[in-house]
Amino acid sequence: MKLLSSIALAASLLVCSSSFAQGAKDVADARAASESWMKLMDAEDYSAAWNKGAEGVRKDMSKLAWNMLASAIHIPLGTFKSRSYQSASIKPASITFEYISDYQRSHAVRETVTTVKETDGVWRVSGYGIHSDDKE
Repeated sequence: MKLLSSIALAASLLVCSSSFAQGAKDVADARAASESWMKLMDAEDYSAAWNKGAEGVRKDMSKLAWNMLASAIHIPLGTFKSRSYQSASIKPASITFEYISDYQRSHAVRETVTTVKETDGVWRVSGYGIHSDDKE
């Protein structure tokens, strides 16, 4: 009986660690997608950011509308200076990352980037939020 319990415990640990490893890979892949996408935003390449966004974003908003909105929000901050990763919030259908960023005219800007894993298995950005109280 003890042997059977030990085997069952070992099997369940193996299954759990496999699930955790897959979850960790998803988080790493989603974070890489979010950071790659933010580099496009930092470079003011809003069309490329729209192209790399999730399908839902591209269906809900035209590229022209996206460019206008992104410009209106991002350009007043000034030139991008630095960014630090803060946290990840993992939900069944998405992973949201929070960063604190510094820009030329705004410091300690809180940015949130939500990613989804699409049907092709690729993580893409489906949401972006920015909040800053500090404008010079």
